[in-house]
Amino acid sequence: MEIQRKIFVQVPSYRDRQLIPTLTDLVENASDPGGLRIVVCWQHDSDESLDDFIDSGFRHSGSTRSNGHLVHLLDKDGAIVEVIDVHFLDTKGCGWARNASQGHYDGERYNLQIDAHHRFVEHWDAAMIDMLESLRGRYEKPLLTGYPPSFDPAVFPEGRQNHVGQMLVRKFSTLGIVSYRAARMPGWEERTEPMRARFMSGGFVFSDGRFVEEVMNDAEHFFSTEEIVMAVRAFTHGYDFFHPHRPLLWHQYNSGARKVWDDHTDERKSSGEIEGSATDRAILALERSLSLLGISEDHEAVDFGRYGLGRHRSVEQFERYAGLSFRHRGIRREAAEPTEPDESCYDLPVNEWEDGLICKRAFRVCISNTQPLPESADLDSVVVAAYAADGSELVARSLSATELEVLAALGSFEYIEKFEACPSRLPAQYDLQATSKSPELSGAFSIMVHELGEDAVSVAL
Repeated sequence: MEIQRKIFVQVPSYRDRQLIPTLTDLVENASDPGGLRIVVCWQHDSDESLDDFIDSGFRHSGSTRSNGHLVHLLDKDGAIVEVIDVHFLDTKGCGWARNASQGHYDGERYNLQIDAHHRFVEHWDAAMIDMLESLRGRYEKPLLTGYPPSFDPAVFPEGRQNHVGQMLVRKFSTLGIVSYRAARMPGWEERTEPMRARFMSGGFVFSDGRFVEEVMNDAEHFFSTEEIVMAVRAFTHGYDFFHPHRPLLWHQYNSGARKVWDDHTDERKSSGEIEGSATDRAILALERSLSLLGISEDHEAVDFGRYGLGRHRSVEQFERYAGLSFRHRGIRREAAEPTEPDESCYDLPVNEWEDGLICKRAFRVCISNTQPLPESADLDSVVVAAYAADGSELVARSLSATELEVLAALGSFEYIEKFEACPSRLPAQYDLQATSKSPELSGAFSIMVHELGEDAVSVAL
């Protein structure tokens, strides 16, 4: 009689030497290795072989073929391990690899989504199940997620972090995608239950098995779009997120493993070695993400099929719960600080809600002359003012004497202006006023304003 596997474990691995140590630790620290069915999307070059698994104690019982790829059937201490064999130049990114593994889901009770560089606490499987089930009476579809504490495989268990954390917003990109940072969970030592979470980590999700079917990873997502899209989709499907209040596993951050964007270059695309470059796939993933989140104008025209939103909650409810706005690229203070979320913002009036958003913007303001300046040009002043959408003045800058000299000598001058304000107090228009003893110079200048990303600002300043 075949054993009913309890936990479906999905692992994407891209040229990662920590894959086999991770699988070994996963199995050896499970209280019930026979309850594990592990599916690995093994993206590798010729420097990794099936013999590496066998030499590490995995038994190879055969291979089959699925969706055009060999699948090696292994086992270790009762755990079933299925390894999807993919040459590293044939992969299409992290979303594709997760999707490939998830396609092998076969009705297991629980789901564990991880990366290929982890270590695990003793009896991690029982601990995860107990923690998840402790939430079941109050939440129909809870899941555990977050950025696990870090470890260094060279010295583990020495040097590992032994505290737990929570995910906070780091920033919005200029195009509207959210990135995160980890912070220590306040008072985690005294907590007796998991902490409610706003966001999800792609590198650790423990949930009911049906999550794989309801929120299957979109193969078109490449990397940076994965976590925010997964969180919104899961939330709209009715899932509630929680950060574990005790360490369950560790994650190796900033490993030395090669990344897909190191190999999937435009040069390799041009030579015909790959179908699409990392840049191509990142652009496609961004476009799909903006459409799904309702940021782009054509979002209603895209049919996402099974990779779309759920019907249990709306994107707007996610924004209120998480403390951010996709349209405004704004973050409420509580989303960036170690606080526990709730539904208290659901009923706030729109104006009050938006007034609590913090939108960070940076603009490069370029002033240039529209006609040749005479050598005797004598500028008295140049004032640049920014105005909100309601016409009120936000800030006015008068160029200094030195800056006026630069403008007169070079015919151009530029500076960077930063804002940190709610949407209604961001600039909607810029205006320039120049005064001179020479009347013809009063209209001799134009102004152009370009928004910059935060990284560009830090470099420029």
